[in-house]
Amino acid sequence: METEDQQLEDLKKWWKENGSSIITGVVLGLAVLFGTRSWFTWQERTAQNASVIYSVMMREAQSGDASVASENAATLIADFSGTPYASIAALLLARYRIEDNELDAAKSQLQWVLDNESSDEIRTTASVRLARVLVSLADYDGALALLDEIEADGQQGLVSEVRGDIYTLRGDNQQAVDAYSEALLLLPENSPGRNIVLLKYDNVIALQAPAGDEPQ
Repeated sequence: METEDQQLEDLKKWWKENGSSIITGVVLGLAVLFGTRSWFTWQERTAQNASVIYSVMMREAQSGDASVASENAATLIADFSGTPYASIAALLLARYRIEDNELDAAKSQLQWVLDNESSDEIRTTASVRLARVLVSLADYDGALALLDEIEADGQQGLVSEVRGDIYTLRGDNQQAVDAYSEALLLLPENSPGRNIVLLKYDNVIALQAPAGDEPQ
C-alpha cells in the first residue's frame, strides 16, 4: 500500500506528464465557450445593423430618393452579404440600373443574387428579371436557358409570359401563342398582369391571321 508521500510523488509525476495537456484542454474549452458566445453576439449585432440599414434603404426607395437608397443597398451588399437583406438590396440596385438603361450593370447585380442567395423565391425573382434583361440585350438563347432552370411552381405563369415575349421577338409566332396560352392558364384570374398577357396573345394571333382575315 502506498504511503501518503508516495501518493504525492505519483501525483506530482502524473501532473508533470499530463498537466500541460489538461491546462491546454481547459483553455481551449473556455476559448470555444466564450468564442461561441462572442460569435453569436457578433451575428446578432450584424443582423441588427443590417436591419437598420435595410429599413432606411426601403424608406428612401419608397420616398423616391434613389441616390440614398442605392448607397444603403451598396453597403448591405459590401458589408452584410451574409444576410438576407443583401439580395433584396441587389434586386433594388438592379431595378435602378434598368431604369437608367444600364443593362450590363443590372445583369451583374442579378447574377450576384443567383450566386449568393439560397432562397428559391428570391432566386426565381432574380432569374425572371435577369431573363428580361437578357431579352433586352438580344440574348434570347441565354434568356430561354435561364428560364428552363426555374422550378418554382408559383412563378411558372410569369416564366411562360417571358418565353412568349422571346418567341415573339424571334418571329416564332406559334411558339409565342403556345407560351402565352400556358401563361393565361397558369396566371390567376385576378393577377394584375393577366390582361397584358391576353393583349400579347391577341396581338400574336393577329400576326398569324392571313391578310384581310379578322382574328377569331
